Amino acid sequence: MADVSGFIRPHLFKVQPYVPGKPIAEVRREFGLRGEIVKLASNENPLGPSPLAREAIMAELENLWLYPEDSVFYLKKALSERHGVPANWIVVGNGAVEVIYLLAQACLAPGDEAIMGQPSFMIYEIMSQMHDSTKIGVGHPAYRNDLEAFAENVSDRTKIIWIDNPNNPTGTYNSKDEVERLIDEVDGRALIVLDEAYFEFVDAPDFPDGIEYVKQGKAVVALRTFSKIVGLAGIRCGYGVMHPDLAKIIESLKIKFSVNTLAQAAAIAALKDKEHIRRSRELVLGGREFFYRNLNEMGLKYNRTQGNYVWINLGHDSKAAHQAFLQHGVIIRPGWIFGAPNWARVTIGTEEDNRRFFDALKLIVKGYVKSC
Repeated sequence: MADVSGFIRPHLFKVQPYVPGKPIAEVRREFGLRGEIVKLASNENPLGPSPLAREAIMAELENLWLYPEDSVFYLKKALSERHGVPANWIVVGNGAVEVIYLLAQACLAPGDEAIMGQPSFMIYEIMSQMHDSTKIGVGHPAYRNDLEAFAENVSDRTKIIWIDNPNNPTGTYNSKDEVERLIDEVDGRALIVLDEAYFEFVDAPDFPDGIEYVKQGKAVVALRTFSKIVGLAGIRCGYGVMHPDLAKIIESLKIKFSVNTLAQAAAIAALKDKEHIRRSRELVLGGREFFYRNLNEMGLKYNRTQGNYVWINLGHDSKAAHQAFLQHGVIIRPGWIFGAPNWARVTIGTEEDNRRFFDALKLIVKGYVKSC
């Protein structure tokens, strides 16, 4: 085979690939499991897609021989009406992750800096690696985004401040006052990206709405997704609301037809399905309380969450715990991936899913005690 390494930009050899949650089929093959496998690793909606979205998908099947509407006109129109912003402030992507990639491509150059929490959504760090920019990772003992420390780290090289609110993987959040202090402190010296993928699950009264800061003319981008509350993770659709000048550049960088026909139709329909959104939210809010009660009874540490997942201290090496859970047919997200070796992120599932998780957890914790 020819040696092609000389054609590749040297810094790209340092890019660490994103590690997704294990898919069900892989776990079934690896462990030879026959029964139902519970996947609680990827923050998916266990209710599945909106029924209205399913109908919209079926109606579009006969049109799949045609290229998608590249302008995403009708979905942008629906989002414009929903959020009260002009359509040209909105960029729709192949998941909100595509918008993150495009923002990094537009703003980060070699030698620039990007600030993010440690831990936080892994894609932010990967963006710095891809564009040969410096990652400024700010940790906090309570596993939350320390926005005061973010502000202290802003320099004339800082281009983007990534804030996953709530934080992924920990579920902690930054209040409206904290976010607004950061915006005032930064004062337009860097682009603040508020990644609000779990916005619809929030019940904290002091939680900010990033889109409002865009409306106020701040140097802010607000990201949202259809992967969580409406259960369309498999079809990939998300969006960002931002200054129209930035949106114009981002649109010019997008791969043509990246938002497919089924995604556009399903997302428009899902926005109308208030009943499915209500049921999805109630399932998560009720599931949180179930997790808290059981974790309190077990004496395990955890973070209260504003997402559809809980960050739990297993009191044991999460690599070993992850393998033990797999043997019980339960997939979780081990914390070592995020630099927290004893922690795990566990998605809130159906009532049955949640019981399966705790049944396995109790057996695994019991095994820890016996081995000590």
